[in-house]
Amino acid sequence: MMQMKYTKLLNTTLEKYKTNGVEEAYQYISKHADEVEGNHAQIYNFKYSLAAASGHEDEALVIMKEAIIENGHWYSYNYLLEDDDLESLRKYEEFQYMIELCKNREEEAKRNAASKLEVICPEEGQPKDRLLIALHGNQENNMFTKENWQTVTSSGFVLGLPQSSQVEFSGGYTWDDVEKGSIELHTHYETMKQNFHVNNDRIILGGFSAGTGVILNTILKRDIPVQGFIFVGPWLPNIEQCADELITLAENGIKGYIICGDQDEDCLQCTKEFIEVLEKKNVQHVFELVKGLDHDYPENFNRLLNNAIEYLTNNN
Repeated sequence: MMQMKYTKLLNTTLEKYKTNGVEEAYQYISKHADEVEGNHAQIYNFKYSLAAASGHEDEALVIMKEAIIENGHWYSYNYLLEDDDLESLRKYEEFQYMIELCKNREEEAKRNAASKLEVICPEEGQPKDRLLIALHGNQENNMFTKENWQTVTSSGFVLGLPQSSQVEFSGGYTWDDVEKGSIELHTHYETMKQNFHVNNDRIILGGFSAGTGVILNTILKRDIPVQGFIFVGPWLPNIEQCADELITLAENGIKGYIICGDQDEDCLQCTKEFIEVLEKKNVQHVFELVKGLDHDYPENFNRLLNNAIEYLTNNN
């Protein structure tokens, strides 16, 4: 039996919450939480929030204690104070104690926050002159990026995995400040250029969800000579603000490969708007609309990734 993906667990839980109510969502994630590998801090967050919202206050506090006290996770202090799902827990002393722990941990984490770079190289003997840099989405980390993109090393790519310095909770990083993320991406590119013999005509930038906004901003405003970009479930809510600038993609021969699910309620609309702008600006691109996929990587992403690389690196 194929193991359930972490993102599938969260997305299905949210869907059950919307369609069948909070109790069914809570029972679903409780049943399947141990079947996935991923950021367990986020899974705990879903569980205790849904437990509280469905009236299981004692269970919610037990789950929070396991997450925060036993496992050392932390969550945003403002979120814990303001989220409606947690309203029923705020009368308990245990809850107040735990949010103070989280406040201290959050302050320390943000004081020490720094963008990180993980690099995965092709096997010994393979050329290392091709570079692909891939970014995670919001509330994610490099683990998710590595899981989905690491097969490119078998095609001779050095894979760079920048992780944002903008931390939201334990193991959850965001790109809320797009310009800051773009500066971090450019800095990591310069580091990799110094450490590897990078062919400036063979650089690809890829990413998921909010990471795509950082990539697009970087292509338009930073000096990275890219051959093309690969976007998965792109979150580009303000694409109209930079629509006129996208003409530079066509002028510089930068091609795009965009993948999005037809059930992606978060990003399908802005993806369609992005595609319309690319067409108006005569930017070469391929758009893969994946049937039945929500806001996630498709099951056949490895094949689509190979197709994308072949398309982007073909000079025709």
